[in-house]
Amino acid sequence: MAMTVIQACRSLALSTWLLSFCFVHLLCLDFTVAEKEEWYTAFVNITYADPAAGGAELRSEKSECGRYGEQSPKQDARGQVALSASPADRFACEPGTRFNAPAPGKSWVALIPRGNCTYKEKIRHAAAQNASAVVIYNLGSSNANETITMPHAGLEDVVAIMIPEPKGKEIVSLLERNITVMMYITIGTRNLQKYVSRTSVVFVSISFIVLMIISLAWLVFYYIQRFRYANARDRNQRRLGDAAKKAISKLQVRTIRKGDKETEPDFDNCAVCIEGYKPNDVVRILPCRHLFHKSCVDPWLLDHRTCPMCKMNILKALGIP
Repeated sequence: MAMTVIQACRSLALSTWLLSFCFVHLLCLDFTVAEKEEWYTAFVNITYADPAAGGAELRSEKSECGRYGEQSPKQDARGQVALSASPADRFACEPGTRFNAPAPGKSWVALIPRGNCTYKEKIRHAAAQNASAVVIYNLGSSNANETITMPHAGLEDVVAIMIPEPKGKEIVSLLERNITVMMYITIGTRNLQKYVSRTSVVFVSISFIVLMIISLAWLVFYYIQRFRYANARDRNQRRLGDAAKKAISKLQVRTIRKGDKETEPDFDNCAVCIEGYKPNDVVRILPCRHLFHKSCVDPWLLDHRTCPMCKMNILKALGIP
């Protein structure tokens, strides 16, 4: 009965552990899939009159170096590149920022360095001057070639991209030499980047701790039950051993004499040692009237408490609880 209870508890605890593990695993998968970022690269093609050829030859450079902003429409844009008209406000952080834009009616692209204010402010100030697109080049980053998906919520109708610092400075150098630069922005590659956020890490950590607590509780419960069962079994064995000794002390003992029927050749041998009875052998007579050598049957009775032949329980036969 005790073993059945332990097995049932063990099965229940193991089932709970497995269900908890599956539940946590599914939630972790859900969180992992949810934490992802979709972003697009942009092809940037600049065209300008090559100063090395005296301005008579157009030079074109195209590279997939741009990255669209988070809220930017993913569409093409083109125009003449323009910087801030005032070097003091080259970061375009002031609402009244003016740009060296071409004549009204011509499309143009604002080129602004990163820093000093938010991306949203830079884009809004350029858009207020009717820029066709806003290009922000990285500046002051530990990785000059790094680009990010710029956040600029609320400005979903302005094409905005980020380009690396070297590319931005190259274009600035051309503009500072009064070279007209045309820029063509086209959609590049779609990217889907999965990552683990801080929320996911905290969730998985808590889930792991909870799972470990459940496992530890199950192990503690299991070993406590096992220990209790082992103690109960040992107590029962000791009780039965004491009862068997008491029963054995009440069983009849007789010494075989010469001429007794047990010494006759056709009499049954001792069922324990399979040997016949001889004069002076001490035998033990059980309540079922079967007899055996005392030295053979006493150890058997201590362990089994039943007759080796008919399996009669000597404790019940003698009324010992």
